[in-house]
Amino acid sequence: MLIINDEIEVSEDERVILLGKNGSGKTTLIKRALCLGEPIKVTIDGEDFCKKRDYSLLSAVFQEPSTQILGLTCEDELKLQSLFHDVDFSIPQRIMGEYFNVNFYKLSDGYKKRFVISTVLASRPKHIMLDEPFANLDKYAIPLVKEVIPKGSLITEHRVKEVRDWGDRFYLLTKKGVKEISRDKLYDERFLKENGLRGFSLQPIQTRLGKVIFEQDWIKVREGEVFCIVGRNGIGKTTTLKSLVGKIYVVFQNPDLQFFNPTVRDEVKDEKVLKLFKLDEIADKSPFQLSYGQKMRVLIASAFASSYKLIGLDEPSVGMDGDALMSFYDMIKMLKEQGRGIIIATHDEDLISICDTVVDLEERRRLKQT
Repeated sequence: MLIINDEIEVSEDERVILLGKNGSGKTTLIKRALCLGEPIKVTIDGEDFCKKRDYSLLSAVFQEPSTQILGLTCEDELKLQSLFHDVDFSIPQRIMGEYFNVNFYKLSDGYKKRFVISTVLASRPKHIMLDEPFANLDKYAIPLVKEVIPKGSLITEHRVKEVRDWGDRFYLLTKKGVKEISRDKLYDERFLKENGLRGFSLQPIQTRLGKVIFEQDWIKVREGEVFCIVGRNGIGKTTTLKSLVGKIYVVFQNPDLQFFNPTVRDEVKDEKVLKLFKLDEIADKSPFQLSYGQKMRVLIASAFASSYKLIGLDEPSVGMDGDALMSFYDMIKMLKEQGRGIIIATHDEDLISICDTVVDLEERRRLKQT
């Protein structure tokens, strides 16, 4: 039995889900449970974990894959691990498939996440904590990963729909502390919205579409249109958006690589847009200090303030909680009302309802071959 801070219990025969909005402390709790930073009380079968720090008993997968690798390929990583303990190569081989020996830095973000999850699971720790394991994963990868995440795991996740039937018990973490909640709460849209959780439905945004403002090969976007590109990890969604750089305004997945100014105000460069996107209260903060959802808001506000009629967004909802998703929804609504066109590359099923056009790259490729 894993017990964290006398509040969260994880037995060996259950998967426990820890929910909470951005900033509630989920990631911090996992780091502290691993004795990183200020320690908290963690016991495994009654023994103080931080006294021995036996990571064969407790390990973790964090949100940023590149911080957790040593080997360039999945096979290299496993060989390094095998120098210190037994490793099960079958789990990574199953999860990575044809990408098992591909350089980590050439992988899509989804496969980078698969890389880290599978290599940590390969060492078969007694208990494992996973921070947003389904972020960046497509609808084909999520079932694969679910199958290999063992009992005895603690999982944080924004995608409530993916965990509410799969988890065994549920906790909600807020600024006030931790409390256990029932499964039926995760079907209550009012409860989800009140607590900043995802899992509620987004209504289609009804806007009259105007004239064509961009056309290249198979991409054709009209004024006020949300043009969505979908498909499995590695199929080429991000590559497609990269090919449009210089022709449209593109916001990619890692916000930190796209800030070039010391404050939010300097990034957006438009006082009216700051107020419109509810950024005026944090205008003098560094964008690097913001939550992921706030960072995306700054980037989209910068795109809105630009002269570009067409904006591309690469997996914009990764890491977004319910509050951030509603904020994103409102931003898309404003862009549409302005007659802007939006191209969204996504695998997030929650966004499909706001798309006016959906192109599946895999289906398109298959039709092209026939």
